[in-house]
Amino acid sequence: MKQKLLKIKDSGLFLVVVMLLCSIFGVFDGAAMTADAMPLEKGGSADTNAMTSVTETRERSENLILDDLDERVTKIRPHDVPLETIARSIDDQRVVGDGEKDASGQVVRHYAISTIELVATTTTAIADGGNTQEVLQTSDKDIFACDQTILVEGVQGYRPDGSVDPLRQLMLYVIQKDTSGHPIVVAVNGKPSVGGGLTTVPAIASGTKVTRAGRAGAESQIQTDAYSAVPTDFEQYLQKFMAQVEVTSLFERAKKEVKWTFTDQEEEAVFDMRRTMNVSFWRGVKWKIKIKNAHTKKAEDIYFTEGIWTQAGKEFSFNGVAVTADSIVALMKHAFTGNNSGKRKTFIVGSDLLEALEKVEYTKVVNVGSRLQAHGIEYTTIISKFGTLLIAHDQTLDDQGMADKGFILDADFLRKWTHGWDVQDFDFRKAGISDSDGRALIEICGLVLRNPDAHSRVSLS
Repeated sequence: MKQKLLKIKDSGLFLVVVMLLCSIFGVFDGAAMTADAMPLEKGGSADTNAMTSVTETRERSENLILDDLDERVTKIRPHDVPLETIARSIDDQRVVGDGEKDASGQVVRHYAISTIELVATTTTAIADGGNTQEVLQTSDKDIFACDQTILVEGVQGYRPDGSVDPLRQLMLYVIQKDTSGHPIVVAVNGKPSVGGGLTTVPAIASGTKVTRAGRAGAESQIQTDAYSAVPTDFEQYLQKFMAQVEVTSLFERAKKEVKWTFTDQEEEAVFDMRRTMNVSFWRGVKWKIKIKNAHTKKAEDIYFTEGIWTQAGKEFSFNGVAVTADSIVALMKHAFTGNNSGKRKTFIVGSDLLEALEKVEYTKVVNVGSRLQAHGIEYTTIISKFGTLLIAHDQTLDDQGMADKGFILDADFLRKWTHGWDVQDFDFRKAGISDSDGRALIEICGLVLRNPDAHSRVSLS
């Protein structure tokens, strides 16, 4: 038997077996014989001697605590900060540095575009002078292009025999613009002229409503004026929002609705951060200053973001009278027409405006619908044939002295620019400062409104 073993050893097979056993049991790795942390095949780590702390967790798995952070943060009292909650739940969130060429650092360039209005009113009367062309001066000359047809409300057209056409209103045609940019028009179905040919432009009173209709090109024409809705170049600053907590243990807390491992103190700090962000998202002022503060060693740039209150393109007032079903209809018409937006919008209100809405006796034309969930918030609804408003009270509007104000927000035209969350942990024990851990939560972000006319400021008076 001994001789057979010697033959195996001499043949080199023994060496191969020994090497395989070593690779399996790892006898050459002294660390494997200790009780220190061992790597797990599926990732992560286990340590029989280490306490679970924020610092340890981040050292071993940096993203463990940050997974789904945005989603879980919204569960902290979402109804108290509805705008901030909505901004975290919308699909249009752009991460700075993620291939966005118009964003860098804390400055983003946003292009807001609104649809061109269809309607204007005349500001100067046109006399019935028998002219075949006239300058049409209106409240908005820029909405009319060359080759545009224009329908004139309240002014009837004429038949070829010269009689008034009771079924067709007067239609004008823009042949060119004058030096001031006002359209020069001819009448398509105006009064027949004495010599034949083009018809004459009849009298049009000042204040007459005129509506843009389709352009009409000549037989050989291949060009027309370019579409004139040029995007508005809007620069927005992203503000560095911060919160910091210092606690003895960040992992000791009772089970709550929020699944992220917040302590009570940390949860309160995050809520206060969101509450103040909500105010900035409403009425912050876009600005940049260079200054030294209590936590910087030298003067540095500080960016402040612009709120959406000033970005809205429309405004509505109840003019200080009691809100009624009729005025609600007017509000609905204002909210859902003339802006090419959706048929469901969010109406965020202060307490005085909410009280006024609650006192309305609703009818079949405008009625109160059932409660529904959206954006992580429970809303009441007001429904009309124009569209549906989701009503939410925002306590921070009251805090800002805006209890009588509200804001109609089309969440489909809200964009959030963000750098994402950054969490920094501090061990003040190692630094000899205190017997505590610290954590700073940072988010650099800002909001912009696309299609400004889809959103509106609302006030009682």
